Amino acid sequence: MVIVGVSSDRGKWSNIMFRRLLDGPYDGELIAVNPARNEVEGQPCYASLRDVPGEIDYVQLLVAREHTVDAVRDCVARKVLVIHVLSSGFGEVSGEGPGFQSALVEALGGGASALIGPNSLGLYSAGHGLCFSDGCHFESGPVTFISQSGALCTDVLAQGQTRGVKFSKVLSVGNCADLDWPDYVRYCRHDPETGIAVFYIESVSDGRALFEELKKLARDKPVLVLKGGQTPAGARAVVSHTGRMTGEHEVWQAMMRQAGVIELTGMTDLLVTLQAWRSAELQPHNRSGGGVMVIGCGGGISVLISDALVAANLSVAKLGPDTLSALKQLEPAAKVLGGIDNPIEMPVDRLFTDPVKLSRLIKTSAADPEVGMVLVHLNLIAFSDLFGDDNLAHLEVICTAIRDVAGCIAKPLTVVLRNGDCGQTTETLYHSAVTSLGSQRGLDVFRDLESALAWLGRVRTFTSCRS
Repeated sequence: MVIVGVSSDRGKWSNIMFRRLLDGPYDGELIAVNPARNEVEGQPCYASLRDVPGEIDYVQLLVAREHTVDAVRDCVARKVLVIHVLSSGFGEVSGEGPGFQSALVEALGGGASALIGPNSLGLYSAGHGLCFSDGCHFESGPVTFISQSGALCTDVLAQGQTRGVKFSKVLSVGNCADLDWPDYVRYCRHDPETGIAVFYIESVSDGRALFEELKKLARDKPVLVLKGGQTPAGARAVVSHTGRMTGEHEVWQAMMRQAGVIELTGMTDLLVTLQAWRSAELQPHNRSGGGVMVIGCGGGISVLISDALVAANLSVAKLGPDTLSALKQLEPAAKVLGGIDNPIEMPVDRLFTDPVKLSRLIKTSAADPEVGMVLVHLNLIAFSDLFGDDNLAHLEVICTAIRDVAGCIAKPLTVVLRNGDCGQTTETLYHSAVTSLGSQRGLDVFRDLESALAWLGRVRTFTSCRS
């Protein structure tokens, strides 16, 4: 891999990128090019790409805009297969920008070299140890995310990994001067490491070609699309971002429906949907027709959750007599609590003081054939008030019980940690629980009910696709 334009100034992005690769898990050959330096960060530096010995398959260009066209010509002369232009100031800006972008494409000369960008953030590749930001890990997974926004690449990678999502690749494509969306979709179809493809698309030059490629990809793999520029204000922002028109959103929606892809509504939906797909993959035999089992602290919140499930086109599972009988045996005081059914409503001091009882309630209700998914909700304020100084230790015991039962019920389980943003104590409890529960496969944790409901709906979508 060659980086053209590496600076010796540690405050410059090109130097930061170079050091990140030197210090990270990337174990390939890394070559710097800068005509003003003989070495950068202790590594030899070549004056020109033409001076670099051997074959070159991938080049990142971080040179000033006015030097980029010549750098592309050098790449073409060296028969570089992939030229990745990270430099900005092209079609996304007015004035000379569009002319420079056209010159980039002309410099390719119709040869074998392909160009990504310009105006790109870079590439994350788990298998090759490549990344554009700090703080990520390189545990490979089935998700490929390709985006016209570099900032979204950073957000999706960071937040996705925090939520347990594992990526194969994350690619920032910028203005798509040469390679365009049909090319990237086609790549995902042929890439064996891509198990699910996620795209953030603002605009495309050939809508018909994109439709055909999305349709082919959706036959083989799940495809998620977040379309930028859904409103007039968003469409104007797209022009300033990539310099390309976005088109009518209603046309895009019709195209996505016909292609068989899942349209995302925003960043939260994107991340929740990836979590839901992962959970659905871990329970391939889960029957999609089952309703939701709700377990948590008593009061109006359970009523509101039941209403919200129906509003979200989900159902509250109707438990069978055998299940109800077994649940009553687990809670002898069921009559005092007004009976036991779905939702299971108990005060925090009864439900969360006995981890064994909690796990048995989850396991018993999940065994009912009418239950397809389980939602457990916990009021962190009430939990903190009850356990005082011992709240963190007791919460870990509860989390251990939930983790253990999640691994054996073979049905998707989500935990809603309510009021985690209501002060330092509950915030600490929330982050402790997320850390503890986040390592369990098939279990997802949310701060708010809305995200959990979205997760349940997406899980149902993915499991229904298998039935």
